[in-house]
Amino acid sequence: MSRLAWRAAAVLLTCAGAARCHAATAVSTTTPTDARPLQYEIADAKSGRVLSTVWGWTEPLDTAPENIVAVSQILFAQGGEWRIRAVFTRDQPPHCLSWEGTLTDSNGAVVAFNHARWVSDLFPMLEKPLPPDTYPVEAPMGYVLTRLGLGAEREKSFHTVFGGSLAQVDLWIDGRETVEVPAGRFDCHRVRMRANAQSLFPNLPAFLRPVLSFFIPTYTVWLTVDEPQMFVQFRGQMGPPGSPELRVRLLKVGHEPG
Repeated sequence: MSRLAWRAAAVLLTCAGAARCHAATAVSTTTPTDARPLQYEIADAKSGRVLSTVWGWTEPLDTAPENIVAVSQILFAQGGEWRIRAVFTRDQPPHCLSWEGTLTDSNGAVVAFNHARWVSDLFPMLEKPLPPDTYPVEAPMGYVLTRLGLGAEREKSFHTVFGGSLAQVDLWIDGRETVEVPAGRFDCHRVRMRANAQSLFPNLPAFLRPVLSFFIPTYTVWLTVDEPQMFVQFRGQMGPPGSPELRVRLLKVGHEPG
């Protein structure tokens, strides 16, 4: 699977809490749900083959307590790790201020490192400043998805940048169901998510946009009905046409990554 596909999967995964996570410290059973690290499994939806596991948690930012750090740690089945840290404001929806990603091999050696402040100057070809609800593809998005207000509202959207162009992603609640995953049973909103055809192809004639929408992948995300919301499950194709459909499931709540 391509690095971009892994990043796309990673952006969905981080816990919705605000407490610091330490690998060697046990989490109390009295810790609020939204302050516990979460563990996920990414698998091929058809074969069930596990491709990676992912830990998600949040950390306070001592130098700026009004902000928060969302962390996603992907552990690949063949060894190696892709760790992403993104700084967000505590607004609803949150604003992304910066992000960094570190890729290490199975021996723990760093093979790639990227970081950036998330500002309009990153994209000098854009005709207008980034909207406040614009997030990098690399940043953990589970933190954002659980803070969009879905449930109180049936439809929401946010923006990202693809190939130097600003794109809108639309989300809408498509039902409510009980979902059973290894972490337990959860009453969830079933949410559909799809890139907006008009934002991807602004010069396309209006009568063609509904047709084009059929060819844009639609992803399904399950978010808990109860607040604070948790990201419970995801299903959808990641990567170019022909890529396998992935299934992401919540494995554990409140266990520390090792």
